[in-house]
Amino acid sequence: MGKLFDYPTAVVEADTAVIFCLDSDLRITYCNPAWDRFAIENGGDALCRPAPIGRRVLDYIGGPDQEYFERHYGSALLKKEPWERDYECSSHNVYRIFRLRAVPMETVRGLFVVNSLIVDQAHHIAGCLPLEEAYRTARGLIVMCASCRRTRRNDPQAELWDWVPRFVEEFPVRTSHGVCPPCRELYYPDDER
Repeated sequence: MGKLFDYPTAVVEADTAVIFCLDSDLRITYCNPAWDRFAIENGGDALCRPAPIGRRVLDYIGGPDQEYFERHYGSALLKKEPWERDYECSSHNVYRIFRLRAVPMETVRGLFVVNSLIVDQAHHIAGCLPLEEAYRTARGLIVMCASCRRTRRNDPQAELWDWVPRFVEEFPVRTSHGVCPPCRELYYPDDER
């Protein structure tokens, strides 16, 4: 049985988790078949192997997430300590939470990254078509989280953010962007509010 760096190749190839390896420059050196399955299921056929090999993983990450991942991947490499976090990667119909675990490899300088699906369920409000008035501010804007794409409810008593599939499929007219409390805590933990 062959080995993929520090891990048996056959095991990694058969795993249902999306697994990829990064070199010290955060370039993708390997991704397993689950990478391709996830890409195809989410309309990313152009991202199937071998296309990502040799590209920086940061090329596939946008906005403030790019700096966040660069910092944490870099820290895992430098400190030679695993890094893990849970993140949402939902579609308009399915709510998904993944656990990412980046483990420094022993035989080469790089990271072995595993993305395991831990929650996969239909959105509880997927069938509802909420009235835009419930989300429009006094100035007529709809505020959507720039990271997770949840929409802020127009409720002066509480800061409530909902998953609104219709708004994800097609942004409403006069949409603005904000950051919901969970994303603020995750990406901007030092931000004093």
